Amino acid sequence: MGSAGSGGERSFSGERKAAWEGFLQSQARLMQRLGHELEEAGKIPLSTYDVLAQLAENGGRLRLRDLVDRVVLSQPGLSRKAARLEDEGLVERLPDPTDGRGVVVKLTRSGRAALRSAAVVHIAGVERVFTDLISEDEAQVLARVFTRLQGGPTD
Repeated sequence: MGSAGSGGERSFSGERKAAWEGFLQSQARLMQRLGHELEEAGKIPLSTYDVLAQLAENGGRLRLRDLVDRVVLSQPGLSRKAARLEDEGLVERLPDPTDGRGVVVKLTRSGRAALRSAAVVHIAGVERVFTDLISEDEAQVLARVFTRLQGGPTD
């Protein structure tokens, strides 16, 4: 179930197990709360916010196969989501000029406006339920840990 750590001890126990369980429970509760706040404010759903924010942070367009690595949706789920967002006028789906079978998802002006409007609520919520509750030192540790877990550089 867990791998052996140094000294032959299993690593999925004690504080490491508590950290994993705390991470899962906290993440679920925070996402639920942030999603509810957007809904109560009459803004776009959190899953839509996630897609639009990823597009905005990556020049306003991404290949669908690259976008799937950045959001919390499966490839089929993202394909359906992109189709719905296109129907709502928030994104355009265009042929990928480098891959005849691929699709590029492009943020529209309406999508940018919806994202800006929702960001006011979302960022205030993130501050209230997360960033205001951790110290700068804790933020640095978490940033290093999450970077490492995502396979990026740790320094």
